[in-house]
Amino acid sequence: MGKISKFDFTESQSFKLSLSIASSLFLYLFLVFFQPFGVNNYKPSNMVTMELAFELIGLIPIIFLIIYLNEKLIRPRLILKPNLQQLIPWFIWEFILVGSGSFMLYNFLGDFHDFSLSSYVYHIFEVSSVLIFPFFGTLFYFRFLKIKKDYQDILSVSNEKHDSTSNKSDELVLLSGDYKKDQIAVQINKMVVIQSEDNYVGLNYLEDNKLKKYLIRSTLNNIEKLLSQELVVRCNRSQIVNLNHLESYKKVSHKLLLKINHLEKEIIVSRSNYSKVINLIQEHLHIT
Repeated sequence: MGKISKFDFTESQSFKLSLSIASSLFLYLFLVFFQPFGVNNYKPSNMVTMELAFELIGLIPIIFLIIYLNEKLIRPRLILKPNLQQLIPWFIWEFILVGSGSFMLYNFLGDFHDFSLSSYVYHIFEVSSVLIFPFFGTLFYFRFLKIKKDYQDILSVSNEKHDSTSNKSDELVLLSGDYKKDQIAVQINKMVVIQSEDNYVGLNYLEDNKLKKYLIRSTLNNIEKLLSQELVVRCNRSQIVNLNHLESYKKVSHKLLLKINHLEKEIIVSRSNYSKVINLIQEHLHIT
């Protein structure tokens, strides 16, 4: 619970498009140049011709749509937090769909000369063995880009910490819970709000300008001790807020209400924290 998937990049639009385009083009070119699945059996004497290559172009949009529509519409409903154990059977499912589509097309081109269950099963197996390359090539390429980006982010923050002019809000802080693997490293300026949720603490932070949540089994008091940035401040018994994301505030019936960017509900500052919070806002943020 609360873990961030190492393969959450597969939910991005760029991954879905890249996977669909790479797979459709790869399978088309493989069929044209190697003809491994009996594509040309209906004319055994023929080699690759422009006519055949042109007819097989129909494979590209078919394969693209099969993969893209599955990735866009179906997978988000079945796999909420993608990992490799879930993606492998999902890829196998897409291999079967792509194989079925290409099998129907090449039989259509050959007047259904090889339309049988045994040919269908063998075709699915051979198509799957080809699609492994663009599928896993795309998967691990995007995984490499994510690792590279994470490393550069950490390296950038590390370098800034040694720079006397660096902003303390850019520092990377490690928040740990009760379990050994229950931890997350995040830049302070990416934090928006941290709040109690039963036996957990919910860290709401920004990633690619989108609000995400990570659950840590801990108490808000323990998490507060790990934070040293002045503008990350306790507002009430259940919430710690990063005032760097403050949009506005107002006083209503002796209460202080904070409007925080990326949050729908206003944060209510308790009376015991009122003076501290209002002083920080006026001294450091100059918001009126």
